[in-house]
Amino acid sequence: MASLIFVLVGLFVCVKGYLLGFGTYHTPGPGFIFIVGGSLLSILSLIDLIITSGRKNDSKKTIWLGLKWQKVILVLIALSAYAFFFERIGFLTSTFLLIVILFEAIESTRWWIAVLGGLVSTLMAHIIFNVWLKVPFPSGVLGF
Repeated sequence: MASLIFVLVGLFVCVKGYLLGFGTYHTPGPGFIFIVGGSLLSILSLIDLIITSGRKNDSKKTIWLGLKWQKVILVLIALSAYAFFFERIGFLTSTFLLIVILFEAIESTRWWIAVLGGLVSTLMAHIIFNVWLKVPFPSGVLGF
């Protein structure tokens, strides 16, 4: 049932995006991202609807069983801190710290794996957004 709702939401987003204007390949319009996102949501939801339509509904199972609430709360706190410190300490520093904390919060790993993952993720984000796409991010008090 939820998949059907998401198919309809995706179609609604596509219609609203179309009304904004799709644009062209070289100059995408304001509705381009909405049409692409709505289409992706509708297609994936339709696939999920087809796959799950043949299954029995076992209402006795709960999706919350076994959820580790401490990790969920830690991730929410980390994301909130990231949003708060993003402009204050800059993109690179705050993103690195977020990735390291998430590596440790979600799955406890060795510290060097968390640091290496944070460095690689931050470097890739920097290359994609700052170098390639030339998106200006805040440098923060440290200057980078």
